[in-house]
Amino acid sequence: LPKTRSGKILRGTMAKIADGEPFKMPATIDDPAILDELRAALQTIGFAKETTSAK
Repeated sequence: LPKTRSGKILRGTMAKIADGEPFKMPATIDDPAILDELRAALQTIGFAKETTSAK
């Protein structure tokens, strides 16, 4: 799961990816590549719609 450097899970960002809404890359994210992996995994199971992140 995507987390911040302090260990908080990015629930809001995950929900936006799953709902197909635009999202911002949080400045405090521990591993930014995980959001692309999460999007790919959600698309594989049919949850995520096409989105573009507002970086």
